[in-house]
Amino acid sequence: MRVFLTGGTGLLGSHLAHELRLHGHEVVALHRKEADTLFLEETECSLVEGDIRDDAEVLSPLMAGCSHVVHGAALIYAGSAWPRVRAVNVDGTRNVLTAARLAGAQHAVHLSSVAVYGDATPPIDESTPTDSDLPPGDLYARSKREAEEVARGIEEKRGFPVTILRPSAVYGERDRLMAPALARILRLPLVPLLGPARNALPVVYAGNVSVAIRLAMEAGRGGTTYDIGLDHSLNQRDLMRWLAAGLGLSPRFCTLPAPLVRGGAAILAKVGVGAPGARHLPINRLTHLALGENPFRSERVRTEFGWEPPHGHKDALERTGKSLLR
Repeated sequence: MRVFLTGGTGLLGSHLAHELRLHGHEVVALHRKEADTLFLEETECSLVEGDIRDDAEVLSPLMAGCSHVVHGAALIYAGSAWPRVRAVNVDGTRNVLTAARLAGAQHAVHLSSVAVYGDATPPIDESTPTDSDLPPGDLYARSKREAEEVARGIEEKRGFPVTILRPSAVYGERDRLMAPALARILRLPLVPLLGPARNALPVVYAGNVSVAIRLAMEAGRGGTTYDIGLDHSLNQRDLMRWLAAGLGLSPRFCTLPAPLVRGGAAILAKVGVGAPGARHLPINRLTHLALGENPFRSERVRTEFGWEPPHGHKDALERTGKSLLR
């Protein structure tokens, strides 16, 4: 297959580019002029310069000869105002999928997020409605909901098959969001753990998510949606200590009682304080995810595609930590 990829210079996109090339697929990666494309070049991807904010008629010729499109480019809790988030995450989705149809691609995979569920009551799966109230400041979740509506609209009106995948929080080498934020916390004299820190977190490794994306792309089933919210169970304590090992750190941990954490988060949310490293992620939502059990079981992707995540968290987190030192 010849795959047109957006978001290839980011965390998940770069892992996906490697996964696709490893399995013999050609990759044509869209990148902005100022983006760092070294990893894509080393992975022997073909590079084309452009922007998902460009009109479909501009993007379509770049996709010539591509049988499949994976759209992963997005602003993720980047602290931008709604017009810019909408222009990239919503209008950009419309541009890319419209261009894919015009270029004659057979199928597209649109990468969304479990953020679309908001604070839906667990357990959560693909049948769970995505109409719960969202905090006004959660522009990312709002944009991902609207982008999914755009994708399904193009599929229904134009007959262009689209698969939607919803990962949970993703970490890995070339991470510019979660892992660097956690690394800063791990360098504190005393590192706080929220609550007992033994509950399973909705956190997945980019290399495992990439396998699921490849399988979904190869299957080419339009009209389908899959959660990728659980690869292997990972609790907060292990996440922090394994990432610390990769960073060469031996942190001292302290445990903050869950009621204190929830109370403090509620106060901070009222004054507009966001999550560390992602200030537009509501801090009470981060607290809810950190203290609760991972509600995203990801059974459908396992059943239908035989997804068996090949990477364990211990090694993946240590590699991620080491990558931050380079």
